[in-house]
Amino acid sequence: MMETQWSWSPYSTTPRCFGRVPTLLGDAMRSIVSKKQVWTVFASCVLGLNLVSCAKDFEGTYSDPNAVEIVDDKWSESDAHKVANSLINQVLSKPWLTQFEAVKKQKPIVVVDEIANRTDEHIDTKAMTEAMTDELINAGKVRFVNADKRKQILEEIKYQNSGTTEAKTKKSMGKQIGADFMLSGAIASSVHTQGGLKTVTYQTTLTMTDLETAEIVWSGKEEIKKRFKRSSTGW
Repeated sequence: MMETQWSWSPYSTTPRCFGRVPTLLGDAMRSIVSKKQVWTVFASCVLGLNLVSCAKDFEGTYSDPNAVEIVDDKWSESDAHKVANSLINQVLSKPWLTQFEAVKKQKPIVVVDEIANRTDEHIDTKAMTEAMTDELINAGKVRFVNADKRKQILEEIKYQNSGTTEAKTKKSMGKQIGADFMLSGAIASSVHTQGGLKTVTYQTTLTMTDLETAEIVWSGKEEIKKRFKRSSTGW
């Protein structure tokens, strides 16, 4: 057993063994600081790796908005534009249009009703209706009534006729044009699976109706089929 050596200085009343206490404390503190520095460096490295990993996770590029992309078996924006383009080309190439122009000597006025969703999934039918509207307007073969904004237009006309606007700039009541035809339609879907193959079919049907006689002057449909093979983890 080691014995503590005690000695006394004539100039001090403190045992010499106590002189080691500051040294021991200093060594302990340096050890703690050293460990803290190591952990700080380690944490910084981990954070840096996470930042690099996150940066890679969020890398992306621009894609062509007109390109047809099959992402999954659900209805997509590409489907809406493809169907709208095909069906509007059909409706504008049929006899009802030339027959109306021959009798009335003017372009027909069309209003588009919102497309009905008869599928089991959520479909933005408003976007589909807007795609149809774009195709109709840009074709330049019909005149178009903005049915969605009728309420706002009426409120604006009432405001202009309330005495708050200059007389020569206000718009009169009873001057809006009435539509000759209404374009309406619906989207339906069916799913067929056989073995490892899944087929989803979307069918969009449109009709053009004479608003004066309620006669259907045109009807057309467009189908989109998507086929998928089942992966090891499922559909």
